Amino acid sequence: MSQQDRAKQKTRRNLISSDLPLNKVVFMLAAPVMAQMLLQTLAQIVDMSMVGKLGSEAIAGIGLSFRPLFVAMSIFLGLGAATTALVARSIGANKEDEARDSATQSIITGTMISFVLAIFTFFAAKQIILFMGAEDGVINNGILYLKGYSPGMFFAFIGLLVTASLRGAGDTKTPFIAGFVENFVNVIGNYILIFGKFGFPAFGVLGAAIATSIARLVSLSIMMYILVKGKAGLHIKLKDFFIIKTSVIKRLFKIGIPAAFERLTQSVALMFTTKIVASLGTTAVAITTLSGNIEQLSFMPAIGFSVAAGTLVGQNLGAKHPANAEKSGWTAVKMAMLLMGIMGALFILIPEVFIRIYTNEADVVAGGKLVLRILGLAQVPQAVAFAVSGGLRGAGDTKAVLYISSFGNFVIRLGLTWLFINVFHWSLWSVYFVMVFDWFVRGALLALRFRQGSWKNIRV
Repeated sequence: MSQQDRAKQKTRRNLISSDLPLNKVVFMLAAPVMAQMLLQTLAQIVDMSMVGKLGSEAIAGIGLSFRPLFVAMSIFLGLGAATTALVARSIGANKEDEARDSATQSIITGTMISFVLAIFTFFAAKQIILFMGAEDGVINNGILYLKGYSPGMFFAFIGLLVTASLRGAGDTKTPFIAGFVENFVNVIGNYILIFGKFGFPAFGVLGAAIATSIARLVSLSIMMYILVKGKAGLHIKLKDFFIIKTSVIKRLFKIGIPAAFERLTQSVALMFTTKIVASLGTTAVAITTLSGNIEQLSFMPAIGFSVAAGTLVGQNLGAKHPANAEKSGWTAVKMAMLLMGIMGALFILIPEVFIRIYTNEADVVAGGKLVLRILGLAQVPQAVAFAVSGGLRGAGDTKAVLYISSFGNFVIRLGLTWLFINVFHWSLWSVYFVMVFDWFVRGALLALRFRQGSWKNIRV
């Protein structure tokens, strides 16, 4: 290990020392993630406001396109959870070589899987959109977006694994820097390619997809450069990518498969929920798409503190400090509840301010206001669920998260949504009341699992 690597390793190890107040350590890890999410959300708001000028059919086309992509993404989020857990354990135990092996084998595996999925998405775009139940005016927009974004999907999925590797090592700043550049490129590219500026033709929805694909490539290139150069505490050599270590891949799959299925249940439930919502018409799909984008503002602290909890729980367990691991998890939960509670209050008090950023269509604004107010009620239990899940994943307890999430996604969310829309024929608001109920139940069950403490004895 080089002197530079040792210095970076020491910095990562200092994150779990008792020299710094725990809430400061948690915030140090969470803040770059939240900042990255903020930039990404703001960029998406700008993007969707541009797409919104093409009409609600364009918005709905992109919205329906992303739901199936979330299903594919579940594979990489699961593999990423395993990567973070293994890298964090190795860093905490001061085993940098094992951390490097986990990161490298994860990226190799992800590259092969993402290539196959990108090719499939490009050639099956029409079938995917038709399966989602799109109306006639939405179908072509959805097909164009899926075909244009398939290369970006390849870059984005690999980027998820690189990000997971860095975060496991305690580096949340590098993904933030890459995300900042990515969002800048994406916004500028959208403006040029959607509306046809600076001599380029106006591609509309296809332009948004192409711009996003280019931005994903730029982000991945930045993170890979920093990773290979060893500038972020985790140093991977190029030759490592030509060596396959099946023993490491098996460990990744042991943790990653339950995590992937957890994400898959969420994505499948969300996809079928969207399909049910699509039966209510294009306006309902547009409201769902816009409210989902707006709710990402509250996801910032949720994901940020989830990452912090996972990293600190994993590193503390690797360093044989289980009590500190538990304390780190609960600290992340409390901080997430505070910030998400504030966001929930804003959704309840001033929902129209958020909706009108995207559109002024009267039906969408009216429906969106009600939906955001309902979503405001879910923010605190959602904070608990996200942060605790992060801690459990960091410990490698991905099966517990899978079982609880599956119950919430299929029994509560999908089951009740189908009942309320198809049997009782209630309107869109019922979908979101089900969502609130789901988060309350899920947050309580996950918190009980974390308090039980059996995750402290899991071997990864």
